[in-house]
Order: sequence, then C-alpha cells, then structure tokens
Amino acid sequence: MKKHFLVTISNDAEILYGVRFICSFFESGADHQVTLLHICRRDAGGASATLSQMWQGPSEGIKGQLTVQAKKAIDRAKDILRGHTMAIDQVMTKTCAERYGKVKDILTEGSKGAYDAIVLGRRASYTLQWMFERAADETAQSIIRDTGCTTPLWICPEPLPGRKNVLLCLDGSENSYRAADHVGYILADQPQQQITLFHVQNVKNYNDPAEIFVRAEEILKG
Repeated sequence: MKKHFLVTISNDAEILYGVRFICSFFESGADHQVTLLHICRRDAGGASATLSQMWQGPSEGIKGQLTVQAKKAIDRAKDILRGHTMAIDQVMTKTCAERYGKVKDILTEGSKGAYDAIVLGRRASYTLQWMFERAADETAQSIIRDTGCTTPLWICPEPLPGRKNVLLCLDGSENSYRAADHVGYILADQPQQQITLFHVQNVKNYNDPAEIFVRAEEILKG
C-alpha cells in the first residue's frame, strides 16, 4: 500500500536528514508519496530579508511562496528522491512563512493532510526536543492538542550507510500498542527491516512481558 510522508526541510541544502532518512530506510521509493514542507523562519531581522529574496524563476509543483534558499534546498531534496527511484509526480512541495512557531506550523499541516508520518529533519527535531525537555512540558502537549495532530512523528538522525531495523519499545500502554500498529503498517512491505520488541520492567507496576509481546506480535501480524 502506498504511504504518504510529510518531510520537513530547512534552508540548508547540504543536510536534509529527513529526506536522506526516507531514502535509506526504504528499499525503493516507487510505492510512496512525499510532500516536502519548508517553513521560512520568523527570526528578527532575518525573516524579512529572506522573504524579500524571492525566487523569480519557474516553480512547478510548488504551493506557496518560494525563497532562493528554499528553492536550492527543494531542488536538492528532489534530486535525492529521484536518485531513489521516486518519480517526480510522487513529490509535492509546500512552502510558507512561519505563523504560529515552527513546531505548531508543522503539526498544523500534519493534521490537514492524510499523512502516514511526519518526518522531521535535524533542526525541526531539535526544536521539538527542546520543547519536551522544558520543565513545563504542558506547552508541548498543548500545542499537539490544539493542532489536533495524531500523525506519528519520526525524529531522524543523520543516516548511516547500511543501518537498518527497528527497536519497538513497549510498556503495555495503549500508546505503545498504537506505536506497534504504526510500525507494522509502515514495514508491511519492507522485508529487509527486522523488528525487535523491547520492554523494561517496572518493579512498582508489574506487567507481564510475555503478554505484552504476544499482543504486540498479534498487532504486527494483523
């Protein structure tokens, strides 16, 4: 079944961790669709200058305003995807100015489209990590709740050649079983990826690991 991924990209055409991860994780991109999302940051003094440097050339298949830096990053991302047997008609691009903050803008877009996952590159991952590590983590929870986004988030490190397989961490909660369902759906046609189930026993709240693993295996097979 064809999967649809929302992949965030920054102005740095040399990084693009999210795009590179997609290409390294799947054997072929032929059965998937990718929407590239670029958000122009609202930094003081930088946003207006960046937005004023608008791309004047053709921008086929791109929805929204386009800056010179964004055009370079988008072109590079498309080159990488084409090198992974993904046809150009499988790639869409959306670019816009920051409105509510980068994380909330990403989650808002993720809640609009029928995406199977939101793939975050290095900078978007750093921003999200910073929010969740704050003492008042209700800020992050509030943003997710306000956007109504239920799409899984993929936080992508720099891809390493030959690295593969998935570690599925389970604590017996319904959220962990939803993660299992997501993993099973994404890897249904990716036999090169192996799944390892992992559970850390909590001495205060005992859960039978065998029962957890059995249910997770049933979900993965389903």
